[in-house]
Amino acid sequence: MALTVTQRELQEPAFDKPVTLYTLENGQGLSVTLSDFGAAVWSLKAPGNDGIKDVTLTYQNPSLYIANPYFFGVTVGRCANRIGKGQFELAGRRYQLTRNDGNNHLHGGAKGLSKRFWDSWSWQVAGKVGVTFVIHSEDGDEGYPGNFKAQVSYSLDEAGDITIDYAAESDADGPINLTNHTYFNLAGSGDVLGQELTLQAGRYIAVDGELIPTGELPAVAGTAMDFLKPKAIGLEIEAVKGGYDHFWVARDHKAADPELIATLRDPKSGRTLELLSTEPGVQFYSGNFLDGAIKGGEGRALIRHGGICLEPHIHPDAINHPGFPSVLVKAHQQYTQRSIYRFSVT
Repeated sequence: MALTVTQRELQEPAFDKPVTLYTLENGQGLSVTLSDFGAAVWSLKAPGNDGIKDVTLTYQNPSLYIANPYFFGVTVGRCANRIGKGQFELAGRRYQLTRNDGNNHLHGGAKGLSKRFWDSWSWQVAGKVGVTFVIHSEDGDEGYPGNFKAQVSYSLDEAGDITIDYAAESDADGPINLTNHTYFNLAGSGDVLGQELTLQAGRYIAVDGELIPTGELPAVAGTAMDFLKPKAIGLEIEAVKGGYDHFWVARDHKAADPELIATLRDPKSGRTLELLSTEPGVQFYSGNFLDGAIKGGEGRALIRHGGICLEPHIHPDAINHPGFPSVLVKAHQQYTQRSIYRFSVT
């Protein structure tokens, strides 16, 4: 079976223009549908011992992607995760970013890269099909310095690897830290508490009551944060106030090539997701704020712990922590990242 890419337009009145959706398929049951609004994953279907199921969380009503309260599937930036008080200093100047998470800045702001249309085109090369998305952001947008451009390319191969390549630059010094915010549930429904997670990380970042890093990097050994060996997500989740929403540190720097950072497996269906990334760590979020009030795909309520996020990027709030890997990118210097989502059945 051949790799294919197809394109269609969604006429949804809530958007100011048609949404372009691309579907990549590898001919072996794996497919991913991408949207030019938010450079986002709108669905991802994967085979398992129980057939083919959508293993991502989606909205039943497409218009909810405009506000997207849970950031389903989107590319987030210019800076992923939280920046304390939405502030940082650079070259003697204090910058105030949009505060869209209480006192703090989250995932690029109130209307960051995730809530805009991107330019896009599909492509095919030997052994891969893909879609590339491009966006421009003006100086001062959400408080960030510099005129900014980002390019995000998704590709799918026959083996079942979905690769996301990121590239970005600005004409002024500033922080850049991109990621994807897809929620995974490898069972396709229900909660994820029985699914097994492994994180290749011996430390995590401690946070305060607003989920802002304290600067401390405790060891995971002997705590509920220890996922060095496969462990059911729900086994010790009650020991973590509010549930998991922390950054696990795999290394102190970016890697030249993607390295295994996380493995998620659903014992019942056998679906397995391996996440490889160039990034120094991963934010693991256990869907704590899902409350069942909104319906997802097939009309099912989006229940608490109905999906998890595995977000590879540089440490949160790194611009305010000199001891963390730097997110500061000099003017006209290119930021890059590569992450691979590898699906199999075991």
